[in-house]
Amino acid sequence: MLKVEQISVRYGPAVGVERVSIEVREGELVTLIGANGAGKSTTLRAISGLEPLAHGRITFDGHQISGASAAAVIERGVAHCPEGRRVFPQLTVSENLEMGAYRRLDRNRVRQDRERMLDRFPRLRERLKQAAGTLSGGEQQMLAIARALMARPRLVMFDEPSLGLAPNFVEMIFDLILEVRREGTTVLMVEQNAYAALEMCDRAYLLENGRVVNEGPAEKMLADPNIRRAYLGG
Repeated sequence: MLKVEQISVRYGPAVGVERVSIEVREGELVTLIGANGAGKSTTLRAISGLEPLAHGRITFDGHQISGASAAAVIERGVAHCPEGRRVFPQLTVSENLEMGAYRRLDRNRVRQDRERMLDRFPRLRERLKQAAGTLSGGEQQMLAIARALMARPRLVMFDEPSLGLAPNFVEMIFDLILEVRREGTTVLMVEQNAYAALEMCDRAYLLENGRVVNEGPAEKMLADPNIRRAYLGG
């Protein structure tokens, strides 16, 4: 479904990612792991059209999306739930959900999807008219996920979904991501909790200093002594 081929992103003289290649097959949950600054979030931003490529090519469902605008990437069926949630703080919960569907013309389906999101996230229904910036961190993450799903994506990318959340919210968010995958949406995820990510996913890529240095099925990555020592606490 998604093919990232030898992409490089640079910030002036600094390298964001260098010759990164990954693949995500339809129906998979794939995760990118690695230390802070390894290039994981940059890779997602490049796929979303938020970072220009210095080199390489990205295709989704056989169509080239490298060089496309972020809006065009969403229209192709790729949604991005960004690091730090990035809700629109002055807009209400209801308005944030609408923003997730702003490119869609099927307004009846949009209303149905909005109700479906509120059924899935009852806390958001209780806070529909509340400014998103006043929600707790966990509630904002729920809203960010719901907003991404309002685009009806075929592939959704989650960037550090558990970052800064209380343990009870972390478990809830991971359960929601697994549910999204079970319902047929393909998932690409960046997650600081490498052990939890590998427990959830089908395959993983390990990034170091902007490059892919290891990849494989989750079971293989979990059993790798070097990965266990460096990222899984032994």
